[in-house]
Amino acid sequence: MYKNLLKAELEKIIEKLGAEKVRFNVEKPAEEKYGDYATNLAMVLTKTLKKPPLEIAKDVLGKLKSLDFIERIELEPPGFINFYLKKDNFLANLGKILAEGEKYGSKTADRKTKIVLEHTAVNPNKALHVGHLRSACLGSACEKILEFLGSDVEVEYYVDDTGVQVAVSVLGALELDIEPSPREKFDHFAGRAYVEAMSHLEKNKKLEKRRDQLIGVLDRQEGPELKFIREFVENVIEANLATTQKFNIDYDVLICESDILLNHFWTQAFEILKQNPNFYLAEKGKNKGCWVMKGLADPATEAGAGNEKVIVKSNGVVTYTGKDIAYHLWKFNLLGADFKYKKWPTKTQSKPLYSTSQQGKKSGQFGRADSVVNFIDLRQAFPQQIVKKSLEALGYAKEAGRLKHVGYGVVSLAPKTARELGMELKEGKQQYAMSGRSGLVVLADDLLDLIVTKLKQKHRGVPQPEKIAAAAIKYLLLSHNPLSDIVFSYDRALDIYGNSGPYLQYTYARGRSVLRKAATLKKKAEFSKDFTELNLSTEESGLLQWLVYFSETVQEAGKQLAPNLLCNYLYELSSRFNTFYNKRPILKSKKGPQSVQFRLALTAAAIQLLGNGLDLLGIEKLEKM
Repeated sequence: MYKNLLKAELEKIIEKLGAEKVRFNVEKPAEEKYGDYATNLAMVLTKTLKKPPLEIAKDVLGKLKSLDFIERIELEPPGFINFYLKKDNFLANLGKILAEGEKYGSKTADRKTKIVLEHTAVNPNKALHVGHLRSACLGSACEKILEFLGSDVEVEYYVDDTGVQVAVSVLGALELDIEPSPREKFDHFAGRAYVEAMSHLEKNKKLEKRRDQLIGVLDRQEGPELKFIREFVENVIEANLATTQKFNIDYDVLICESDILLNHFWTQAFEILKQNPNFYLAEKGKNKGCWVMKGLADPATEAGAGNEKVIVKSNGVVTYTGKDIAYHLWKFNLLGADFKYKKWPTKTQSKPLYSTSQQGKKSGQFGRADSVVNFIDLRQAFPQQIVKKSLEALGYAKEAGRLKHVGYGVVSLAPKTARELGMELKEGKQQYAMSGRSGLVVLADDLLDLIVTKLKQKHRGVPQPEKIAAAAIKYLLLSHNPLSDIVFSYDRALDIYGNSGPYLQYTYARGRSVLRKAATLKKKAEFSKDFTELNLSTEESGLLQWLVYFSETVQEAGKQLAPNLLCNYLYELSSRFNTFYNKRPILKSKKGPQSVQFRLALTAAAIQLLGNGLDLLGIEKLEKM
C-alpha cells in the first residue's frame, strides 16, 4: 500500500530532475532503525545525473511533496533515503484488517485476466516423488495467490499418456506378470512395474520388440492393447490425484496428449509450421530426415553440436516438443479448434475436475488464455524456449510474450537419505540425484506416512497428524526460492520446529485459543480510535508495524511467482506474534482495559493475516495443536 504510493511519488521526481526513467527499489530495510521503507533511487541516478548520490538524495527530498503518511525522512550514506511512517497509519491498517478479514489485501477486477497455469504433469506410469510434489506445491500456491489478486486462473494437468514410460510400465504388467500387492496404491504398483521392466529390457531383445509394439499402439491410438492401456493410465491418474489431495492441491482440467493427436491438433500445427522458414526438413547431418526448428542453441548439448531442435523424427513420430507447440497454440485459442470434455469421476478434490475425452462434449470453458504460466523444472528450459520461439516464428509475438516458463531447481537427496535408499555414497559428495528408472526416489505418499508415524511417536495424542505432516513437507518445498535446488533429507523434513509449516500452524492455533478465551470472558477484539493514546511496547509496535507489509508481500509473490516471499513474511509474523505473546499478557494489562482491547485487536489482526497467508500457501489452519 504505502510502498506503491512512495514509488509513484518518486517516479514523478525523476522527471522533475530531468532524468529518464530508471529501475529503482523501495523496500523494507533489513534493520528497523533505517525506517519502514528505504529507496536506492539516488544511487541509481548517479550515472545519469553525474552527481554524488548523497547530493542527489537531497535534491529528491527538495522536490518531494509532503506526504500525510510519512512522519519523517532521513538520509543515510552513501545515498539511501529512509522513510518513517506515522503511528496513525499502522493503527488505521489494524482497523482495516479487522474490518475486511479474509478479503484484506485481495483485489478484484472488472475484467479478469485469464491465466492458464500448468503444473505437476507426472508421467502416468508412477507415483509422485518429492520432485514432482515441488512443482505441484509451487503451482498450487501461485494459483491461489494470483486468484487472490484478481486473476481468473485455470489449472491444467498435462497427461503424457502416449509416452515411452507408459509403454514400459504396461510392458511390465502384461509381459512380466507384475500385479498389485494387497492394499498397494495403483501408481506405486505402476512404478514398480516400470523399474522391473527397465531392468529386463537391458538384457532382453524380445521385450524391446514388444515395448516398441506398445509404443506404436500409443502413437496410432489403435490396437488390441489400447483399452487396457487407457484403463491403466486412468487408474494411475486417480492414484496420483489421491496423493495431491493430501496436500490440498486441486486441478481444473486434465489435458491428455492422446487427444492432441486424435483431434488432429498436431496435424494442424504441422501444416502451419511447414509454411515457416524457421522450420524445415533436414537433408543432411545427424538430423537427416527429421523436421527441425532452427536458430536456438541447446545449452545442454556439447559445444558445436548444432542449433536444431527435432520436432518430428525421421520415422514420422512427433516429439514431445512438437505436441507441446500444438498444445500451446490451443491454450491461446490459435487453432480455431477445441477438445471435448468429460467430468472426471473423482472424489479426490473439492472442486469439479474435467478431462479431455473423445466421448465428451464441447465446452468453450477451457483454454482461451490471456497469458500462460508453466511450472516445469529448469532442465526443460530449452524445450520451453522452443515453444516460445515457435509462437514468435508463426507470427504470434504477443502470445509468445505472455508465455512464462517458471523453472524450478531439482530436488536431490542428502547423503544420509541416499544411503537409506540403498545408494552407494561417494566421498565428498553432498547430494545425489533421484532416479525413477532405478526406483531410488522419495515418494510423496511414503514421506507423508513416515512423518505421521514420527509425529505420533514423539507427540502422543497429537491432533490431525496428517495435516501437520503435509504442512511440514509443503512448507519445506515452498520456502526456498523456486530457482534454487533443494537437497532433501528426512531429518530436515521431520524437523517441525522453527521455520516450518507446523510452527505457523502452532502460532495460528495459539492465537485462536486466546481469542476463544477472550470471548468466554466477554472481552472483544475491536478497533478503537483511542488506541492512538496508548504508549506501545517494543513488542506491540513491532508486530503492529509488520502487519503493514502483508499486502505488498502477496503482490510481490504474485508478480515474481515466488511463494517463498510469503513464507518469509509469515515466519517473521509468527515470530513477532510469539514474542509479543510471551512478553505481554494479552488478556490483562497494568495499563488498563484499553490496553487489553488493543492487544486483543492486535492478536485478532495478526492471526487473521497468518490465516490468510496459510490459505494462500494451501496449508491447513488448525484451531488446536
